[in-house]
Amino acid sequence: FSTTSSNQVLSSNAVANKAIKYVINATHASAGTHAAEVLLINDGSNAYFVQYGDAFSSSSLFSLSSDISGGNMRLLVTPANTNTTFKTFQIRLS
Repeated sequence: FSTTSSNQVLSSNAVANKAIKYVINATHASAGTHAAEVLLINDGSNAYFVQYGDAFSSSSLFSLSSDISGGNMRLLVTPANTNTTFKTFQIRLS
């Protein structure tokens, strides 16, 4: 992402997907690499997550939050630095 404001990593229908597991990898040219696993769930009204398995080369490159917006469960990432690149992998459970 080119800014350090909150950005949507992924969005999923909150009714169809009650739980999603993510692996998030962030890289920055001078700040290094940061990877983490995240479990994201919802109860139809609110989204909840736990971040674990963090590994980084020098310092954390992002913080996370979650919500439900427009019927979609969202995982939001706020980069610590501009021009941070993100890659994700996910497993969805209905």
